[in-house]
Amino acid sequence: MFRLKTHGDLQYYTIDEVEKTGLVKHCFTTRNGGVSENEYRSLNLRMNCDDKKENILKNYKIICDEIDVNFEDLVFSKQVHSDTIYVAERADCGNGITKPQKLDDADALITCQSGVPLAVFGADCVPLYFLDTENRVIALAHSGWKGTVLRIGEKVVRKMMNEFSSKPQNILTAIGPSIKVCHFEVGDEVAEIFLHEFGETVLEKHEKYHVDMQKAIEMQLLGCGIPKENIVNSGICTYCSSDLLFSHRKTNGRRGVMAAIMELK
Repeated sequence: MFRLKTHGDLQYYTIDEVEKTGLVKHCFTTRNGGVSENEYRSLNLRMNCDDKKENILKNYKIICDEIDVNFEDLVFSKQVHSDTIYVAERADCGNGITKPQKLDDADALITCQSGVPLAVFGADCVPLYFLDTENRVIALAHSGWKGTVLRIGEKVVRKMMNEFSSKPQNILTAIGPSIKVCHFEVGDEVAEIFLHEFGETVLEKHEKYHVDMQKAIEMQLLGCGIPKENIVNSGICTYCSSDLLFSHRKTNGRRGVMAAIMELK
């Protein structure tokens, strides 16, 4: 279960099943509790936009102090809707925030090292969490519709299995707040891609087709052996909850971003 926590003006989600392991620090941010203004109000974590950089960095410090993570050590990548997965190490700490961005096309990050906080971003796309409770491996993925079709969630699990000897039954996964089928309207061409890849159960026909990305991702995770009870679906729609969460589609792109953050203790 994704649980909304409030500390003053700051609001963020944690995942009960992940928190109970005691193995990680983690959160999913909301738009509330920061210092940014206008369309970025208020906890904007979107770099390389016309929000003031000092405000963005202050926002990072606010949320990271709350979950006891050093914001200067965060590892970012440039998300390009790919299926590229990068294995991060301590030498990568600060990449994209206090060091130049060297990861030009990674939409998923994995680490088995403690003290390496990972972050992926979204404002409708699906954030995915992975935690191997036995081998102490974590991963985060950014799964937009293109990444979902490329099966980035499944590929993260396969990489954890192949490179870190993870077993699916030991991997906790979570599907974070993202645009749901109620508002994810697509054109016929995209609908056809999802139909071919996942079947008709991921589609709803309204005036146009709507895609259920969360169901497509669940299908991927189940298909590579993750037990159903190890999949936590937030059930939260960014579009429907745009007072609390940034939504690209609701605002026609005038918005900040939220972050999924996770670090092994």
